[in-house]
Amino acid sequence: MGYHITLSRSEPSTGITAQEWKDFVASRPELKLVDEDTRFVTAILDGDDNLALRYSSGDCSVFIKNPEGPRIIEYMASIAPHFGGIVTGDEGETFSSSADWGTQRDWDSQAAILRKPWWQRELSRGWRVILGLLLGVLIIIIREVFFA
Repeated sequence: MGYHITLSRSEPSTGITAQEWKDFVASRPELKLVDEDTRFVTAILDGDDNLALRYSSGDCSVFIKNPEGPRIIEYMASIAPHFGGIVTGDEGETFSSSADWGTQRDWDSQAAILRKPWWQRELSRGWRVILGLLLGVLIIIIREVFFA
Protein backbone atom coordinates (compact mmCIF):
# COMPACT_ATOMS: atom_id res chain seq x y z
CA MET A 1 0.00 0.00 0.00
CA GLY A 2 0.97 3.64 -0.04
CA TYR A 3 0.34 6.69 -2.12
CA HIS A 4 1.27 6.38 -5.80
CA ILE A 5 1.80 9.05 -8.42
CA THR A 6 1.67 7.65 -11.93
CA LEU A 7 2.89 8.74 -15.35
CA SER A 8 0.77 7.11 -18.02
CA ARG A 9 -0.40 7.83 -21.51
CA SER A 10 -3.69 9.63 -21.99
CA GLU A 11 -4.94 6.73 -24.09
CA PRO A 12 -4.83 3.57 -21.96
CA SER A 13 -4.70 1.33 -25.04
CA THR A 14 -1.19 2.60 -25.87
CA GLY A 15 0.74 2.30 -22.63
CA ILE A 16 4.45 2.96 -22.19
CA THR A 17 6.50 -0.10 -23.13
CA ALA A 18 9.40 -1.45 -21.09
CA GLN A 19 11.77 -0.88 -24.00
CA GLU A 20 10.63 2.75 -24.32
CA TRP A 21 11.33 3.27 -20.62
CA LYS A 22 14.75 1.61 -20.77
CA ASP A 23 15.73 3.63 -23.85
CA PHE A 24 14.58 6.83 -22.16
CA VAL A 25 16.56 6.06 -18.98
CA ALA A 26 19.66 5.27 -21.04
CA SER A 27 19.38 8.61 -22.85
CA ARG A 28 19.15 10.70 -19.67
CA PRO A 29 22.29 11.37 -17.60
CA GLU A 30 20.27 12.19 -14.46
CA LEU A 31 18.67 8.72 -14.46
CA LYS A 32 20.39 5.45 -13.58
CA LEU A 33 18.89 2.00 -14.11
CA VAL A 34 19.24 0.12 -10.82
CA ASP A 35 16.91 -2.88 -10.96
CA GLU A 36 15.08 -4.87 -13.58
CA ASP A 37 12.87 -7.94 -13.36
CA THR A 38 9.90 -9.31 -15.27
CA ARG A 39 7.40 -6.87 -13.73
CA PHE A 40 9.36 -3.73 -12.82
CA VAL A 41 12.20 -1.63 -14.19
CA THR A 42 13.54 0.81 -11.58
CA ALA A 43 15.61 3.90 -12.21
CA ILE A 44 16.81 6.47 -9.68
CA LEU A 45 17.00 10.20 -10.22
CA ASP A 46 20.18 12.15 -9.39
CA GLY A 47 21.74 9.09 -7.73
CA ASP A 48 19.27 9.31 -4.81
CA ASP A 49 17.58 6.04 -3.80
CA ASN A 50 14.64 8.04 -2.39
CA LEU A 51 13.93 9.34 -5.90
CA ALA A 52 13.08 6.00 -7.52
CA LEU A 53 10.93 5.82 -10.65
CA ARG A 54 9.46 2.38 -11.28
CA TYR A 55 8.11 1.13 -14.57
CA SER A 56 5.31 -1.42 -14.21
CA SER A 57 4.81 -3.87 -17.07
CA GLY A 58 1.35 -4.73 -15.70
CA ASP A 59 0.07 -1.15 -15.96
CA CYS A 60 2.43 -0.03 -18.76
CA SER A 61 3.17 3.09 -16.73
CA VAL A 62 5.85 4.70 -14.56
CA PHE A 63 5.08 5.36 -10.90
CA ILE A 64 6.54 6.58 -7.64
CA LYS A 65 5.44 5.42 -4.22
CA ASN A 66 5.11 7.75 -1.21
CA PRO A 67 7.03 10.74 -2.60
CA GLU A 68 8.96 12.65 0.06
CA GLY A 69 9.20 15.93 -1.80
CA PRO A 70 8.32 17.85 -4.94
CA ARG A 71 11.52 17.08 -6.90
CA ILE A 72 10.40 13.67 -8.15
CA ILE A 73 6.89 14.88 -9.07
CA GLU A 74 8.35 17.88 -10.87
CA TYR A 75 10.62 15.55 -12.83
CA MET A 76 7.75 13.25 -13.78
CA ALA A 77 5.72 16.23 -15.00
CA SER A 78 8.71 17.43 -17.05
CA ILE A 79 9.12 14.08 -18.84
CA ALA A 80 5.38 13.44 -19.37
CA PRO A 81 5.32 15.24 -22.75
CA HIS A 82 8.07 12.91 -24.02
CA PHE A 83 5.71 9.97 -23.53
CA GLY A 84 2.57 11.89 -24.47
CA GLY A 85 1.35 11.21 -20.96
CA ILE A 86 -0.13 12.75 -17.88
CA VAL A 87 0.89 12.57 -14.22
CA THR A 88 -1.89 11.64 -11.80
CA GLY A 89 -2.23 10.77 -8.13
CA ASP A 90 -4.20 7.98 -6.47
CA GLU A 91 -7.13 10.31 -5.93
CA GLY A 92 -7.32 11.32 -9.60
CA GLU A 93 -5.59 14.68 -9.22
CA THR A 94 -3.26 15.76 -12.03
CA PHE A 95 0.21 17.23 -11.61
CA SER A 96 1.18 19.59 -14.42
CA SER A 97 2.59 22.76 -12.81
CA SER A 98 4.52 23.73 -9.70
CA ALA A 99 1.26 24.92 -8.13
CA ASP A 100 0.15 21.27 -8.12
CA TRP A 101 3.11 19.87 -6.15
CA GLY A 102 4.34 22.86 -4.12
CA THR A 103 7.83 23.65 -2.86
CA GLN A 104 10.18 21.74 -0.57
CA ARG A 105 9.29 24.21 2.19
CA ASP A 106 5.59 23.28 1.77
CA TRP A 107 6.44 19.59 2.04
CA ASP A 108 8.69 20.13 5.07
CA SER A 109 6.08 22.18 6.93
CA GLN A 110 3.38 19.60 6.16
CA ALA A 111 5.65 16.83 7.44
CA ALA A 112 6.29 18.80 10.64
CA ILE A 113 2.55 19.16 11.21
CA LEU A 114 1.96 15.47 10.65
CA ARG A 115 4.70 14.48 13.10
CA LYS A 116 3.10 16.35 16.03
CA PRO A 117 0.65 14.48 18.24
CA TRP A 118 -2.94 15.68 17.80
CA TRP A 119 -3.01 17.51 21.14
CA GLN A 120 0.04 19.59 20.16
CA ARG A 121 -1.21 20.75 16.77
CA GLU A 122 -2.28 24.36 16.46
CA LEU A 123 -5.98 24.85 15.75
CA SER A 124 -7.13 27.30 13.13
CA ARG A 125 -9.00 30.41 14.32
CA GLY A 126 -12.36 28.93 13.30
CA TRP A 127 -11.81 25.75 15.33
CA ARG A 128 -10.65 27.80 18.34
CA VAL A 129 -13.89 29.85 18.21
CA ILE A 130 -16.03 26.71 17.97
CA LEU A 131 -14.13 25.04 20.80
CA GLY A 132 -14.48 28.18 22.95
CA LEU A 133 -18.23 28.30 22.34
CA LEU A 134 -18.66 24.61 23.16
CA LEU A 135 -16.68 24.98 26.39
CA GLY A 136 -18.77 28.04 27.34
CA VAL A 137 -22.00 26.11 26.77
CA LEU A 138 -20.63 23.18 28.78
CA ILE A 139 -19.77 25.46 31.72
CA ILE A 140 -23.26 27.00 31.67
CA ILE A 141 -24.91 23.56 31.62
CA ILE A 142 -22.75 22.30 34.51
CA ARG A 143 -23.48 25.42 36.54
CA GLU A 144 -27.25 25.15 35.94
CA VAL A 145 -27.41 21.40 36.67
CA PHE A 146 -25.16 21.21 39.73
CA PHE A 147 -25.27 24.68 41.29
CA ALA A 148 -28.82 25.89 40.67
